[in-house]
Amino acid sequence: WIDGPTGGEAAAEQTIPSKLVIKLLTYNRPKPLQRLLESLEKAEYDKDTVELEVWIDGPTGGKSSAERDAVIALTRGIEWWHGKLQVNLREANVGLVGNWLGCWKDAPEDGGDWSTVVLVLEDDMEVSPLFWRWLKRMWGHYAHRSDVAGISLQHQHTRGSDGAPTFHVDNGNEPYLYKIPGSWGFSPHPVAWARFLKWHD
Repeated sequence: WIDGPTGGEAAAEQTIPSKLVIKLLTYNRPKPLQRLLESLEKAEYDKDTVELEVWIDGPTGGKSSAERDAVIALTRGIEWWHGKLQVNLREANVGLVGNWLGCWKDAPEDGGDWSTVVLVLEDDMEVSPLFWRWLKRMWGHYAHRSDVAGISLQHQHTRGSDGAPTFHVDNGNEPYLYKIPGSWGFSPHPVAWARFLKWHD
């Protein structure tokens, strides 16, 4: 495939990851969470290790408390056979941004050995059964590029809001490079993520 408007070929394939760590962010939406969990269970992982970390935001009170309790009950019933399962209950409500920023504090600043990939999923998503095969192949091609902040599973409809004319990417749904990261199914580059957290803090 082509990796951008310059027409350059994608980087040569490097290490193909064999481990996935899913950071699932949730709070008070049990039905969407159930749908996401079902789609994750149906996915093809090719005998790779897949760890599931569920991050449940802290309570705010009111109606949300009952729905959050339903989320907690749902996570207690998860049967995850692909790797380690960890459920993290936040004591304080940090909001969606706080949940994002706090779910991967130990990203290796040197990128690590690329045997492991992290994927952040919000609870209102659903993944393709082939998402992991696609994602690990993309990281095999783009992991060692310093200008890639992450890879998104998002449909090809994101566009910037800088007032510039819109454009349609008509490339047969091949991956392409874009300056705005898509947050739906975002797999951060560890170096870029570590730098971003340092900048934010």
